[in-house]
Amino acid sequence: MINYIKYTFRGIAALFVLLALTFTTACEEEEMGTSEVELLSFGPAGVKHGEEVIFIGTNLDEIASIVFRPSVEIASDAFTSHNSSQIKLNVPDAAEAGFVVLKTTAGDTLQTKTMLNFDVPVVLSNITAKAKPGTNVTITGQKLNWIEEVTFPADIVVGKDDFVSQSLTELVVEVPMEAQTGFLIFASGGTEPMTFATESQLDVTLPAVSGLSPASIRHTGDLTIQGSDLDLVTEVVLPDGVSLMKSDFISQSASEIVVKIPATVVKGTITLKQASPVDVTTSEELTIILPNASSVTPTPAKPGQDVMVITGTDLDLVAEIILPGAGTIASASFLTYSATEISFNIPESATQGALNYKTIHGYEAALEGALLKLPPSGGFPTLDYYIYSDGLQNGWEAWGGWGHVSQDYSNTENPANGELAIKTVFNDAYGAMQIHNSGAATVFSGYNYLVFYVYVQGEESDIIAQIDNNGDYYPAHFVGDKWHQIVVPLADLAGSDNVSELRIKNNNGDAATNNTVVFIDEIGLTVDEPLGLLPDIITFIYEDGISSPFGGGGGWGGSTTDFANQENPRGGEAAIKATYAGGWGGAAQFGAWGNTPLSTAGMTHIAFSIYGEDITDGANIQLNLIPTEGGTASSVQVSMKADGWVDFEVPLSELGSPASIFELQFQDTDWAGTIFIDHIGLK
Repeated sequence: MINYIKYTFRGIAALFVLLALTFTTACEEEEMGTSEVELLSFGPAGVKHGEEVIFIGTNLDEIASIVFRPSVEIASDAFTSHNSSQIKLNVPDAAEAGFVVLKTTAGDTLQTKTMLNFDVPVVLSNITAKAKPGTNVTITGQKLNWIEEVTFPADIVVGKDDFVSQSLTELVVEVPMEAQTGFLIFASGGTEPMTFATESQLDVTLPAVSGLSPASIRHTGDLTIQGSDLDLVTEVVLPDGVSLMKSDFISQSASEIVVKIPATVVKGTITLKQASPVDVTTSEELTIILPNASSVTPTPAKPGQDVMVITGTDLDLVAEIILPGAGTIASASFLTYSATEISFNIPESATQGALNYKTIHGYEAALEGALLKLPPSGGFPTLDYYIYSDGLQNGWEAWGGWGHVSQDYSNTENPANGELAIKTVFNDAYGAMQIHNSGAATVFSGYNYLVFYVYVQGEESDIIAQIDNNGDYYPAHFVGDKWHQIVVPLADLAGSDNVSELRIKNNNGDAATNNTVVFIDEIGLTVDEPLGLLPDIITFIYEDGISSPFGGGGGWGGSTTDFANQENPRGGEAAIKATYAGGWGGAAQFGAWGNTPLSTAGMTHIAFSIYGEDITDGANIQLNLIPTEGGTASSVQVSMKADGWVDFEVPLSELGSPASIFELQFQDTDWAGTIFIDHIGLK
């Protein structure tokens, strides 16, 4: 029986024996030097308002105030007795049943482990242990007709007028829909109304999920949430915060809820909300079936020429493919369209990057596994045929190598371009990287140059290029720790009209083991001799934009300058577009106006690249360099190429060996036309 009336004399005596023992323990701890404030006991339970309540503990002289429910705070100067082991005070009239909080002078708080109850003429003998919102909880006992209110957790009050039934020995109350698990607090009437609480919590039933069917689903499909007490649910929150209210459900019962999955939902757990603020989250994740690409060919691809083929799963969900730089390609324009394959012509305006898609249900995202990779840029010329670029291409396969050599065709340590390069470790003097293509016997036909890039780690080096087992080609000796472009005229390689194997061999002496680490990248064929790598500029004046300390000027003589043009960069994303009217006009004018000129200390050359857009082949451009503000200009002329890039490296000695640069000008030599200028700087 749960009795809330009052302590008997025997109970009071036992309490004070306990208090005496507690006090002794507290003293012993204090003598041992304990500084922690600790509450050991308090009482008596069932104290009346205005009567004395005692708190026993250690270091209680640090208590500044005591707070009774709901927020009745008694300062220490109002205590009737106060020392390190004991506090006495009279219970204020406004105090209610509940936990008591002790505040220390340091700002800390201690809360009693049990609730303080008051002496009221009510006896509770039994209470329903678990109940569902909307159902009844039954309390039995004595003098229950004195109860005026029942307060559920979160201060949800049910008044006497709303009780289901009430008698001397039984009280029946409906559990509010907003209720949650916790203690119930009762308020009794009479000449001196009292409040008291249950010793145990009422367990309020929550919805429970046992499964999702199906666990993997397409957008707009019907999802069944299975479980118990699901009729309590008022809202289903799908992954990424997509909310479905009760009015949106297809159906609902205590054992299942059926909803239609909106097109914006992604993978994740589901949260069920109810009138109570307690949410229920599923342990099982909902998986949304979306298009996925397993392969994309060709890679790299040529916009305006190639057909992109995407293979994968659930591709029939794709309504549109969104290509970087080229916009949307609708499914009506696909060449093939099935659950496992999509293909389409690549527009000429497409640029490199990830592909996005929109599904038939309107969901937009990146197509996982799909990348439009274009031929190398940023200083690497476009090759006409690729053997290796971020992986072996066009049927070429890795062979075991020749000699003591290790080969890694998916290495990410040091790519020249893209994400991968071939890492080859040569462990003898003449080992070889070896690749093979059984269907490439005549593939070299119609091309004039074999092109590849080599980086030897930590040492100067020589390599050898060899087709099949024919004569060797020896490129020039080169320094280590730097990428080098190797251009091999096929006319110098015997057997280039009948090829099935390519070797790149080590030629670093005759030691038995030398562990030479070589990276090889961007292997392919061209018809025309390719443009070389960009010069190794140390201090940039222009690279995708103007560098400090310079500003840009428009020029003179009717010329125009666009410093952020993206039509034709030599490397990166932008180049200078300069259009000349003739008559020795100037454009692409850089000046350190108002700033300190750029020092040339330690530099030997000024480098820049020019593309002749609509000029006569061989036309000259004049570079004017002014070393200081008000200084005399030095000039040099270089010959340009129509419809092609030329990389220039002009010795500073030809410009008077200036100690600094205050202004640079690119001037026509009495011709009209447009050129692009890029990659300007000192080396």
